[in-house]
Amino acid sequence: MSILKTVGILCLAGGLLIVAGAIGTGYYLHRPPDTIGAPVTLFVEPGMTLSQVAGFLENEQIVRHAGWFRVFARYKKVDNQIRVGRYRIEPGTSIEDILETLVTGRGGGNRVTLPEGLTIPEMAHILKTKADIDSAAFVTMAYDPNMARTLDITAPSLEGYLFPDTYYFYREMPAEAVIREMVALFEEIFTEEYKAQAIQLGFAIHEIMTLAAIVEQEAQIEEEREIISGVFHNRLRIGIKLEADPTVQYGLGDPNMRLYTKHLSDSSPYNTYVHAGLPPGPICSPGKASIHATLYPKKVPYLFFVARGDGSHIFSRSNREHNRARLKVKQNRT
Repeated sequence: MSILKTVGILCLAGGLLIVAGAIGTGYYLHRPPDTIGAPVTLFVEPGMTLSQVAGFLENEQIVRHAGWFRVFARYKKVDNQIRVGRYRIEPGTSIEDILETLVTGRGGGNRVTLPEGLTIPEMAHILKTKADIDSAAFVTMAYDPNMARTLDITAPSLEGYLFPDTYYFYREMPAEAVIREMVALFEEIFTEEYKAQAIQLGFAIHEIMTLAAIVEQEAQIEEEREIISGVFHNRLRIGIKLEADPTVQYGLGDPNMRLYTKHLSDSSPYNTYVHAGLPPGPICSPGKASIHATLYPKKVPYLFFVARGDGSHIFSRSNREHNRARLKVKQNRT
């Protein structure tokens, strides 16, 4: 056998040994430690990094090596998806199961669903009921302009910026931690594409969120959302007052109250029957569909709409058409 062939065989053998060793090491690091003990409680707070989580798990002997946990999380493309929560992790749990728990939030707390269109006090009530979150602290912080500045929200409060979604909040979780997670999700939803589109329309983000909140309250049927947005854009463009009932209700302090003619002359800055243009800020927290519809309104010839009473609307081009539509709706209701 030639020397070159011998060297080749030795190199091949050496390479195989290295690969086998790497596989063996990976397999060893991937397995949970052979420990028996009590479950570990992991608190994942807002702003906590994957390295911090991995380090905690290694120190508590839940995983063999923090670095391997980070590498595997990146391999699975979930390294930036770990959710805030309080997790109970049993010794012997696989890395796959740990990551699934941390990414889905299941078991990390109480499942709390905050629907689209809620105000800060309405959210606070649900948080108190479902997860025993301090509602008074939540309301105070959410309305605090300093809190908004801390979170880089250019607005006088966080009304409209607490993104509606289903969360997993552990009981008595600090109100600030709850707020930070909700705002973080808003920032994730309001993408660079959305920011660019807002600039294209000539709107600031706060103006988009203010209009999106009105669209959220007015649109009851999904297929009408972009049409209603288009109507409001048309009115803003030519300087007609928005005349949106939900803004009046918000200004009066009751988003669910029944309005009468006398209420339409209320002096609140949120009353779009009295004041032209947009109100000072959002009247609720809009969902992604309403934000999208506000950024991408449908091009329509309409300037008015009236609710039929079943969630749908009649759209009109002129005040004359609108008055006829209102009369028709009134007759159908009697």
